[in-house]
Amino acid sequence: MSATITRRIARSTGIISATTAFSRVLGFIRDLIMARLFGTLIEAQAFVVAFRLPNLFRDLVGEGAMASAVVPVLSTYRARNRPEEFWSLSQAVLTQLCVALCLLGALGVVAAPQIVRLIAPGFASDPEKFALTVLLTRILFPFITLAGLWAFFMGLLNTLHHFAVPALGPAILNVAMLAACAWFAPAARPAIIALSVAVLIGGLLQVLIQLPVAARLGFRWGWRWRHPGSPEILRLLGPRMVGSAVYQVNVLVDTALASISSVVGEGAVAVIYFANRFVQLPLALFGSAAAQASLPSLSERAGAEDLPGFGAILSSVLRMVLFVVLPSAAGLVVLSYPIVHGLFEYGAFDARATQMTSQTLAYYALGLGGYSLNKIFTGAFYALRDTRTPVRLAAETVLLNIVLCLALMWPLRVGGLALASAISSTVNAGRLAQRLEQRLGMRLLQPLFDPALRMALASVLMGAACRLAWTLGGLERHPWAGLLFVIGFGVVVYGAACRLLRVQELATAWRWARQIPLVQTFVGE
Repeated sequence: MSATITRRIARSTGIISATTAFSRVLGFIRDLIMARLFGTLIEAQAFVVAFRLPNLFRDLVGEGAMASAVVPVLSTYRARNRPEEFWSLSQAVLTQLCVALCLLGALGVVAAPQIVRLIAPGFASDPEKFALTVLLTRILFPFITLAGLWAFFMGLLNTLHHFAVPALGPAILNVAMLAACAWFAPAARPAIIALSVAVLIGGLLQVLIQLPVAARLGFRWGWRWRHPGSPEILRLLGPRMVGSAVYQVNVLVDTALASISSVVGEGAVAVIYFANRFVQLPLALFGSAAAQASLPSLSERAGAEDLPGFGAILSSVLRMVLFVVLPSAAGLVVLSYPIVHGLFEYGAFDARATQMTSQTLAYYALGLGGYSLNKIFTGAFYALRDTRTPVRLAAETVLLNIVLCLALMWPLRVGGLALASAISSTVNAGRLAQRLEQRLGMRLLQPLFDPALRMALASVLMGAACRLAWTLGGLERHPWAGLLFVIGFGVVVYGAACRLLRVQELATAWRWARQIPLVQTFVGE
């Protein structure tokens, strides 16, 4: 893999990770305020269920399906045709998406009661909870339209190797929700209405901030219904949503089963949401960011039929993602209770909610490596324009998750749902890797085994050191400062362990980090 491509992927990953980190910090503050305002009570449960499908759609199109459908086709048109042809294709795709997304948003408003019965069957036994969830679903479902438009412009700008402004979209959404929690929720009746309206406002702003950049790069709005290239993008979009959906669909299944409170415990729907949010931080920072940043380069290598170059890019990305997600998983497992107790247990979020959420978080974290590798392997298949394989494996994985959920939810309650998701996603990652090896005619897993084993051992050492530091240092008396200290301490221990175990990715990580503009500023480059 050329140094130029390495630097480009590293810089793009760094930009996406930095903006994602900013968004996730805002999102964490938002969740902290939500937990204190609503805990795991009726309003929180109703909002989580009502927002589940719109948020699922946003995750699908924003982190996988839209980019993997739009970027390869637009990249090919950009490389082989005149600029006017490229922009004409963009206009046609946008027009068709606008019509389809508006119809989908309207359908959700009309069918809200049926949607709630489908994704939260346990709510039907509580008329108050069911009615509130239906109301919130009708408010929130049009967010699907806005999320789809945001994702289209993100894919368009990513094709042109512009990543910064599109990646700021989630931060804008979090700012709107934060404002609602801080200023408008106390005056609303019920308070959760203000948060739901803020989601729509944030979704609109996500779209609007990208328009000036798209216009500067050459995009002009025009009603264009037909173009020879648009059917290919739209044909790819549906299957790629299915193929990118393993983790999100598993969470949707978890939510549906969590609504059966008599089995998994009252408030389990909100518990699933809060635990999942913690796991989403490293997943978005590293797994999704690396998959998104590498997709244009993988698509270019696939288009040039350079399979050795394709494999080299993919192997490099896989090793670097494992380098960061394995210690992240270890940290979340060993510090799950201190994290939830120290940061969330206040106001309506009581000790029982802390216990349930921390257990669920630890189980979800066990699958962090699988979640991340799924993103990258699925993107690799889409760069090769292979839709069938990831879709078929995704369907099988969802079935496996349902079976595991039904087997584990009785003995482990809500934690069993999270563990089932972790196991099924890890199995899916392994199967995707095997199929990709067959397609490329090269080994991917065997070369990863030795470095991954070293990283895993370093992560275990780091996790043990963090747990000892928390327990012996009496840091629970100052949870915020204590967690910051333990995280910093864990980074140092992990770096030292990787150096001791001769993990080559430690040096590679530093070289990649030096491609990030912010790091260059500090090191004087």
